[in-house]
This record gives sequence, C-alpha cells and structure tokens, in this order.
Amino acid sequence: MAGTDKQSAMDYINQMFPTEASLSGVEPLMQKIHNEIRKVDAEILAAVRQQSNSGTKAREDLAAATRAVQELIFKIQEIKTKAARSETMVQEICRDIKKLDFAKKHITTAITALHRLTMLGQPFYS
Repeated sequence: MAGTDKQSAMDYINQMFPTEASLSGVEPLMQKIHNEIRKVDAEILAAVRQQSNSGTKAREDLAAATRAVQELIFKIQEIKTKAARSETMVQEICRDIKKLDFAKKHITTAITALHRLTMLGQPFYS
C-alpha cells in the first residue's frame, strides 16, 4: 500500500505541475495548504475546547441535580415526620371525642333517670 500512496502522490504532483514553468505556482499552493491546515487546527482546537466545556457543564449539572435530589429527600422526610405527628394528634383527638361521647351518653342516661325519679316523687292526681 505504501508504494501505491507514493505513486498516487507523485501522480498528483505531476498533474499539478506538468512543466518546470508551472513550478512557479508551488509557493501560492503551499501558502493555500498552510492556511487550510491552520483553519483545520483552529476548528479542532475549538471542538476540543467545546467538548471540554461540555464535560465541565455536565459535571456541574450533575452536581446541581444531586443537590436538588438530596434537598427533595430531606423535604420528603420532613413531610413524613409532620404527617406522623399529625396522625398521632388526630388519633388522640378521636380518642378524646370518644370519651366525651361516652360521657354524654352517661349524662343523658342520668338526666333521664333523674327526670323519671322526680316524676315518681310527685303525687299522682286524677
């Protein structure tokens, strides 16, 4: 393959500069090639810098997302704690309401019994 590459290069050079007089165009061609090389080098450098910046940005974004997830986990734990406290309070209130309801039934029964007792104590007149 190396022989073929050399032959191709030689063919290209001979095609570009078929005569000695045409060799005067070598300098402008070389300048044009050097300009193209500089342009490609600049594009490569820009691409490498952009890739480097993208990597840095991705790490920053990942760190920010990780912090946000940690904050979210903390807030969820706070909400769970508050919900557990609220549930305990509701259970205590319900227990107190049941006690009050039971006491109300007893008072109602006692009032009814007293009322009947007073009715028995009154003389019965026809």
